[in-house]
Amino acid sequence: MKSSNLIIIKLGGSVVTFKEKPLTPNYDGIEKILGVLNEIKENFKIIIVHGGGSFGHYWSVKYDMHTKPYPYSDLGVSVVHDSMIELNHIITNKFIESKLKPYSIQPSAFVFNSKADPARIHDIVDMTSGNDLIPITFGDIIHTSGNNFSILSGDTIMSMLCTELHPKFSIFTTNVDGLYSDMSKGEIVREIQVDEADIGNILSEGKEKIEHSDSPFDVTGGMKRKMTESIQIANSGTPVYLINGFHPERILDIIHDRHYIGTCIRMRSGS
Repeated sequence: MKSSNLIIIKLGGSVVTFKEKPLTPNYDGIEKILGVLNEIKENFKIIIVHGGGSFGHYWSVKYDMHTKPYPYSDLGVSVVHDSMIELNHIITNKFIESKLKPYSIQPSAFVFNSKADPARIHDIVDMTSGNDLIPITFGDIIHTSGNNFSILSGDTIMSMLCTELHPKFSIFTTNVDGLYSDMSKGEIVREIQVDEADIGNILSEGKEKIEHSDSPFDVTGGMKRKMTESIQIANSGTPVYLINGFHPERILDIIHDRHYIGTCIRMRSGS
């Protein structure tokens, strides 16, 4: 059953940072979204996930790290993790400046051995149910087992949270308007309906049928990973919206059931 007033939003790394400029936050991109969050905070409980952008992704490439569990260098683990803490600090400070009340949660608080802990995820909601705090978590490098560490993407965290909490809205913000069937013509795929039988076909055909924009620093899979996780969320009963984070007013259009520019991925009727 969907939670009637919960909205989970992914702030893409391409929105909160300049992904082609190492270690450079995009303050304007962050502040635009905060304006919308201030508008919806009275009617919705909000959970935020943010990506690594030119912070975590940049150092991940430098230290040859990726999403496969592996005994990476100790220095690489330290630097990548520290860079994500730094970016999270920048973002939470902007929240506070905007009179929002962020509560930062490292993903290691609810993810163990690369698996989400349902009870810990529900604790995130419970701890903020009687106040105005906004939980903020983020993609990070986490311990898996032994000497192994792995990068846990913000997109995967979105899937973990949404499939467990069943929010009313799951929204991914990126630096493009949605999924394109033809980027040269600006043709956006308005809606994709999926069921379990469709997952393999959609993902295998996605490279040929869906165009997108990636950064050379993105080690977590770009739009393909967003599709993978979005399909999992949609099949849990929550529609997923992919929109341009530089036009955050589209979040308002979605929640008020108005026309919006973007892509919706939802469960096929009757599934």
